[in-house]
Amino acid sequence: MKKLMVAALAIAFVFGFSSLARAEERVIFGFEKDTQGWEIPEWALEQEDHVAKTVEASKDFAKEGSGSLKVVSAFPGKTWTAALIEDFEYFDWTPYKAISADIYLPKEAPVGLKAKMILTVGEGWKFTEMARSVALVPGEWVTVTANLMPGSEDWKKMVVDDNFRKDVRKIAVRVESNKKPEYNGPFYIDNVRLTK
Repeated sequence: MKKLMVAALAIAFVFGFSSLARAEERVIFGFEKDTQGWEIPEWALEQEDHVAKTVEASKDFAKEGSGSLKVVSAFPGKTWTAALIEDFEYFDWTPYKAISADIYLPKEAPVGLKAKMILTVGEGWKFTEMARSVALVPGEWVTVTANLMPGSEDWKKMVVDDNFRKDVRKIAVRVESNKKPEYNGPFYIDNVRLTK
């Protein structure tokens, strides 16, 4: 009987802690009704190596809720190409330690596509991308996360400090094909969130 009570308390603690940890996240883009301002930037539409064609709110797949952002791209293979979409907005992320996004690649898509997040920060509009890419897995939601805390090494060519978090001006997601694979089709983004 005593063992059962201890086990029950342990389970209650784990589930309680899990929901507490979840409460520490704040979804900033859930794409339930529309694109929430995310778009393919005009400069990317003019570049041959940027291959995103359309972006729209979709009910095809969702990690949370019933909607996500659908990006249709045409990766030709043979050369490095990327599909980039972004949101331009002023953010103060001072209370947060990480940014995450969930990305889904349909199961019929090939293996080999990777994703990363990109931020533009500060008065100088400094562009910085994640120092690593995350492999996407066809048929699965993959979470891309980057540390926002001072001293973080998750961002290329950038000293991450409190000013970095305080003045974020753009957030982007970039899916890349490095010479392979060829893929004409969609990927989906959902649940862009901050963690305290």
